[in-house]
Amino acid sequence: MKIHVTYFYFLLLIALSSCASKVLPGNSSKAYNLDLNAYRPTYNQSDVKELEKTAAQEKNVPSSTPSVPSSTQSLTINKKLDTILDTMAQRNKAAKYIAGYRIQLYTGTKRNELEAAKLFVYQRFSDLNTYIAYNHPTYRLRVGDFATRLDVERYFNKLKDEYPTATIITDRVTLRDALKIMDNRASDKDEMSEP
Repeated sequence: MKIHVTYFYFLLLIALSSCASKVLPGNSSKAYNLDLNAYRPTYNQSDVKELEKTAAQEKNVPSSTPSVPSSTQSLTINKKLDTILDTMAQRNKAAKYIAGYRIQLYTGTKRNELEAAKLFVYQRFSDLNTYIAYNHPTYRLRVGDFATRLDVERYFNKLKDEYPTATIITDRVTLRDALKIMDNRASDKDEMSEP
C-alpha cells in the first residue's frame, strides 16, 4: 500500500511541476542592456600608422600598397613544402613494418598438429605467410600479414570453419606482404564485377 501511495504522490508532483509557468529567455520583460565598450581595446591612430610603416619596411614594400605575398615568398614556401614532402616520402619508403593483424590458427603442445595446420594453409591459401612461435612447451602458428581489419576478417571467416579456435590478433606485419593481400582483394573485386 505504501508503494502505491508513494507512486501516486510522485506522479502528482510531476504533473504539478509540468503545469508551472516557465520563464523563457526570449519572453522576459527585462531587455538585455549591457554596455561592453569599457572592455574594448583602444588604439591610437599614430601607433597604427607606425606599425604599418615598420611592417612595410621589413617587406621592402611601399606603405601605400596593400600587403600581398610576393612570388619569391611563395616560391620559398613551395620549396620548403617540397623538401618536407620528399623527406616524408623517403621515410615511408624505408618503412618495412606496420601495425596490423594476424590470425593465430593453432596454439598447442603438439608439433604434428602444428605442421598439419601449416600444410593446410599452404595448400588452401598460398598467398598467406605462416609464422611459428615456440615458447616451451607451447607452439603458436600465426598466419598472414593484414593491414586492415577487412582483409583479416575475410580470411578469418574461411579459416574459422576448419579451425574453430582461431583468433585475430594485432601484430607487427611486413608492409610489402600486407600490400600484396590488399592488391589481391582489389583484383578479386574487379573479377567479381565483370560479367
